[in-house]
Amino acid sequence: MIAVAIATTWLISLIVLLPQHPTNYSPVLLVFWILSRTFLHTGLFVIAHDAIHGNVFPGDPSKNRWVGRLALGLYGFLPYQTCRKLHWQHHAYPAQTRDPDFYSKPDGHLIRYFIRWYGNFMRNYLTPRNLGCVVTGIGLTTVFLVFLAKINSQNLILFWLVPWILSSLQLFTFGIFLPHYHDDQSNNNVHQTRSYYYPVIFSLLTCYHFSYHREHHAYPEVPWYQLPDVAMADVYPEPFIP
Repeated sequence: MIAVAIATTWLISLIVLLPQHPTNYSPVLLVFWILSRTFLHTGLFVIAHDAIHGNVFPGDPSKNRWVGRLALGLYGFLPYQTCRKLHWQHHAYPAQTRDPDFYSKPDGHLIRYFIRWYGNFMRNYLTPRNLGCVVTGIGLTTVFLVFLAKINSQNLILFWLVPWILSSLQLFTFGIFLPHYHDDQSNNNVHQTRSYYYPVIFSLLTCYHFSYHREHHAYPEVPWYQLPDVAMADVYPEPFIP
């Protein structure tokens, strides 16, 4: 039901916003809608992520695959099977050379390292075949909405493409870079990750509680909305607090 609520809100917000003209909104309200769409877009990926772990329909792999394919398709025309394989590889080899989410070549400059890591992450997932699916999907959707549905191209950029790009940065920053960045011994554990114990509402807004990342790796069968409960159960009596 939570997955349905996220996907439905994402769809309704898109249907409502696309026909509107940006001048109908003040700059503050426009930013609010873009950030809200970003949060909902990230939610689509989180649904697919939970489907990969079998958490949307526990004990029913076929339904999880169906949900995962639909969520990743709506998110950005990404193939479910490839993402599933790479994500489980990430869990099997965290922060190792076989981890597709990790970049092990820091150069002492944090921003440059962030950019290179983000580029490496995108390159691992956007293989030529996957990139072809994404570009084709975006192209066909743009043609349909702009030329057939007569949607303003500016709206398409503001309420669909910009939230998509911001969402990828949100997922990377709070779901990969911060939890797996090695700058001290706080992630010196079998999962090679750390948790950031933000207030629950802030943890939700940053990336659907994936700041509780050590808990996620330790208990991948736990859905995202229950990660704060795992953290509060004193599984890790001395949490890392930045």
